[in-house]
Amino acid sequence: MIKIILYRIYKVIVTLASIVIFVQGALSIVIYQYIINFFYRGNLAKRQKYLNKTKKRFILLLVTILSMVAPSQVRITSENKSIPKGSIYMDRKKGRLVSKARSNAVVIANHQIYTDWVFLWWLAYASNLAGDVYIMLKKSLESIPLLGKGMQNYKFIFMNRKWEQDKINLTNILNELDLDARGVGLIDGNTPVNKTEEGIYEWDETKVVRPGEKWPYWLILFPEGTNLSAGTRAKNNQYAAKNGLKPFRHVLLPRTTGLKFCLKQLRKSCEYVYDITIAYSGINSDQYGQDIYKLGNIFLKGESPKLVEIYIRAIKLEDIPLEDDDKFQAWLFEVWKFKDDLMDTYYKTGNFGLDLDLNSSVTGPCRVSVMSVISILLFPVLTLIPLIYLLFTKLHSLLPAHT
Repeated sequence: MIKIILYRIYKVIVTLASIVIFVQGALSIVIYQYIINFFYRGNLAKRQKYLNKTKKRFILLLVTILSMVAPSQVRITSENKSIPKGSIYMDRKKGRLVSKARSNAVVIANHQIYTDWVFLWWLAYASNLAGDVYIMLKKSLESIPLLGKGMQNYKFIFMNRKWEQDKINLTNILNELDLDARGVGLIDGNTPVNKTEEGIYEWDETKVVRPGEKWPYWLILFPEGTNLSAGTRAKNNQYAAKNGLKPFRHVLLPRTTGLKFCLKQLRKSCEYVYDITIAYSGINSDQYGQDIYKLGNIFLKGESPKLVEIYIRAIKLEDIPLEDDDKFQAWLFEVWKFKDDLMDTYYKTGNFGLDLDLNSSVTGPCRVSVMSVISILLFPVLTLIPLIYLLFTKLHSLLPAHT
């Protein structure tokens, strides 16, 4: 009985501590972003460099808190044919999983729970790409207090789900991502030469005499558009019936328009699409992950999946039929059928049932380095020192010189 009481007290203390750490960490990151935007508004390269550091710091903050209140193990299985064996491994010195995933890639995945993107962003961190992540999200998330402003500074892509509106915004953002990744974008001094009546910026790459620094990206999106639930399954089945499509058993039908548009816009810089399938322990085939692993349950009650199962393969962009709508839909539906079959096997056996002669598998904790944890815990205090120094030097430079 005493052990139970002590354990409950411990859980309460850890939960309260994690809330304090998150609020302080998120607030300090946003304040830091405001200062960066103010002092480096005339130097886009430096501004982007420091904003990317805050982007990395945010996922470090989230994973640190998750490892405190709701720790999970992650088993990553990769296809040997498309991802060289040994590209994802457990680094014993660092005490964490490390990946050699490529930059300038589009990442697609099935969507089960609200924290799917956290695990994908963590995978980018394992690949040393945490500061280069861009995520496509619902427009409503832009208005979240504190976090919404931070995500805007990260240039996350917010979608209205009205294609005529989204197309303009998406075109401009993806053009910038593509140009910056090739060193000929806004960050490196190039500017649009025209703005159409629709609001689309047009660029002239020939204006750039010499490419500047390249700014890689990892664009994460969920083609299903929403996570799997009883409500979304019902809408999915209605959509399938209306369009003469057969619904899947464990995933929603993917929408083709947005993904195809993204791939076409990024084709000059993007070489690979990472196809990822995610499954979580503790969920049966007749249950929905979002009902079991709710945000409140994860962060306040510590109810997390003990094991996160990830399967990843790389698909060359040149092998994807982007110019034919019907062929692209057939390709994407085949990708999703493969996911559905993996999920069906997982629910029956507890794993994806993949041939380990053709695939590589590694298991490790979802966590960041010890030094990163220490820096996250001290960041709200430590940031005051460089911020004060930065503020002092900038203000001093504005003072008139003495003669």
